[in-house]
Amino acid sequence: MSRTFKSYAATLTVAAALLGALVATNAHAQSADQVKADFARAIYLNSAAQVHNDRPQPLLRAVVVLRVKLNEQNQWQAEVFRDNPDQPEMTRAALDSVAKLPAPVGLTPKAMDMLHNDGLVEAWLFQNDGRFALKTLAKPQRGA
Repeated sequence: MSRTFKSYAATLTVAAALLGALVATNAHAQSADQVKADFARAIYLNSAAQVHNDRPQPLLRAVVVLRVKLNEQNQWQAEVFRDNPDQPEMTRAALDSVAKLPAPVGLTPKAMDMLHNDGLVEAWLFQNDGRFALKTLAKPQRGA
């Protein structure tokens, strides 16, 4: 088996596990923390090739912070809270990962109201290779 195939198979396995977790928790999401974790899992699932599951490196390439809400059509919209002006491609990657998310399904009315009114704030932690982890699901950062 080639190294590329093994990497692809591992990515699919992680994606399948995340999808199962998302489906299992989405129907019961009540708290803001649960909704945020479900959102992060959805990003991981839909952007699997750009995500890493390692401990973030000590000095990150970039940190992008977005406020994410649902609009009236239940489409995701993101507003940049913090970015790295010298690395606009990292901001674009974070925004693109939100833009390609499908509309959420199975959320409670309370969770939908929260996403429409307040939204959530999430940080994308970028490695030197351009892959990211979301702060909500990221492992502890490695020491320097």
